[in-house]
Amino acid sequence: MVYRVGVVGAGVIGLSTAYNIKDRIPDAEVTIVADRFSPNTTGDGTGGLWMPYMLGSTPTESVMKWGKRTWDHLIKILRSPEADAAGVSIHSGHILYEQKPEQDPFWKDMVFHFKHFTQRELDILFPGVKFGVHATMMFCLCLRYLPWLMQRYKAIGGRVMKQRLSSLDEIADLYDVIVACPGVRARHLLDDKEVYPIRGQIVTMQSLWKTFFIMPEATTYIFPGAEYIHCGGTAQVNNWNEESDPEDVKGIIERCTKLVPSLKSAKVVSTWAGLRPGRSSIRLEKEDKMIGGKLKKVVYNYGHGGSGITLHWGCSLEATELVRQSIAELQAIGPTSKL
Repeated sequence: MVYRVGVVGAGVIGLSTAYNIKDRIPDAEVTIVADRFSPNTTGDGTGGLWMPYMLGSTPTESVMKWGKRTWDHLIKILRSPEADAAGVSIHSGHILYEQKPEQDPFWKDMVFHFKHFTQRELDILFPGVKFGVHATMMFCLCLRYLPWLMQRYKAIGGRVMKQRLSSLDEIADLYDVIVACPGVRARHLLDDKEVYPIRGQIVTMQSLWKTFFIMPEATTYIFPGAEYIHCGGTAQVNNWNEESDPEDVKGIIERCTKLVPSLKSAKVVSTWAGLRPGRSSIRLEKEDKMIGGKLKKVVYNYGHGGSGITLHWGCSLEATELVRQSIAELQAIGPTSKL
């Protein structure tokens, strides 16, 4: 029999999860249920850098596993004719620190060309900076990637239903397995009080400067893009405001033009603010849960902080296996379980 899978959420986590479920379990009927689609998801406003960030106490081994599978996925796209359409690119750049960290980041061997700056390089390029590293990193621009992936999802039979949910009860009768990928909305939709917003603000500018990325601190960065550069940012915990803030925009422009003075003549194309889904740790698990008076199979995949793009493919593959296990459990019980 055909099992019905409903994926709640159409951001980079929800869409990649729905795609992999349909691709790897082709007999399943997969539907994305969401009220926001590209270009109106959190990922659409981001610069798209692959780098683990804001993950709470998520185990490093898990981050490495999910991050590596995502990195390999992006490399595969990069080396294909689809790279431009999918918004996947590779750029070298500089990560700067006020003080030398106690140790190198755990992901240093996954990226390319990771090396410490010499004092001479710092003195010439970034006077006053105490420590820095150079690395070549993957970028995935969701404004291109999400429409590209949605087209592929629909091409293999994936379905879409536009609906804003206030409770999973509203779709309990429609699906055999529900996959919850609601991002920051998990706080209200799933009553998960461990979820909180981390507000990010970005300024998109038009400039001839598109050579390399610079990150002098976690909340300041300049990322090159396909057409524009993306300057950021903020990391405002428990701020639910999704509108651009003029003071934040002013501060971002001041910090970024201090790094790259030529940006003073750059034209501001747009501003954007969005809410990263902060959580104590990523929730990626399955359970049997009473929804709408019925015991349902539920898979959770949310709470990725500032690492949605960085971990999306690896997490979606693991969520897919949890869906496969859930379907196998339903098959073992038999059709009478639906009475």
